[in-house]
Amino acid sequence: MSAISIKKGSIQLSGLLYKPSTTSKTPGIVVVHPGGGVKEQTARLYAKKLSEAGLTAIAYDASYQGESEGEPHFLEDPAERVSDVFAVIDYLESLDTVDPSQLGILGICAGGGYAVAAAKADHRLKSVAAISMVQSENKTGNLGACPYVPPQLDDKTPLDLREAHDYYLGPRCQHPRAANKMLFRSVPRVMTFDAFYLADLYLTQPLLLIAGEKAGSIWHTDRLDKLVGGATRKVIVPGCTHMDLYDRLPFVDVATKEVVNFMKTYLK
Repeated sequence: MSAISIKKGSIQLSGLLYKPSTTSKTPGIVVVHPGGGVKEQTARLYAKKLSEAGLTAIAYDASYQGESEGEPHFLEDPAERVSDVFAVIDYLESLDTVDPSQLGILGICAGGGYAVAAAKADHRLKSVAAISMVQSENKTGNLGACPYVPPQLDDKTPLDLREAHDYYLGPRCQHPRAANKMLFRSVPRVMTFDAFYLADLYLTQPLLLIAGEKAGSIWHTDRLDKLVGGATRKVIVPGCTHMDLYDRLPFVDVATKEVVNFMKTYLK
């Protein structure tokens, strides 16, 4: 693994580059982290596993988040999230070890929605995979900044948010740069963003959708599947929740195998 800096206009994105042990050119995969996450969490896990299977992968921090540049920090701007992908594609194309005709994208949670939106616009991406996909994250909160996941739980808190609390705010995967904070000015940008808009016309690449059987968010996967007239492959993982696909290895291994097989099938 190598820490890398990715130029995006006037700022630099912070990334982690995972290369397989081969001297041959490989496919390149953009790995997009969830809203509120950073590259060191689930995105890094999937990037590492993809590289172990022979694919070059980059996990990176979104603009305004993690170690990436951009002010004000903690801004969640869907337009910037999508254009981040374009910058990472540019970087992958510059690598001598990557075949620029074999580029794909994997997004987790909101990253799945951003992956779909980016693929509609940039057909350098030849295949698309989304895990526990959420197409937007409508938030409310106090002026200034609001949390991604509830800092306190009660008996009415949905399962997905209970598990997100455990993942982001507990020892399971808490990270100092994933501060559970989003600037309030992000809200109108997120609320007016629809990753699936015109996907039936412009999302022409092979599409893999993976969701947990018990995920409250599964309706996002079902909605896109219906909108595009059926994904190339749709996998519903039995007994699995939304957050299980972030780091619970039995479920992550199932998802990884699906993604690797899919990418190797369609990135030729």
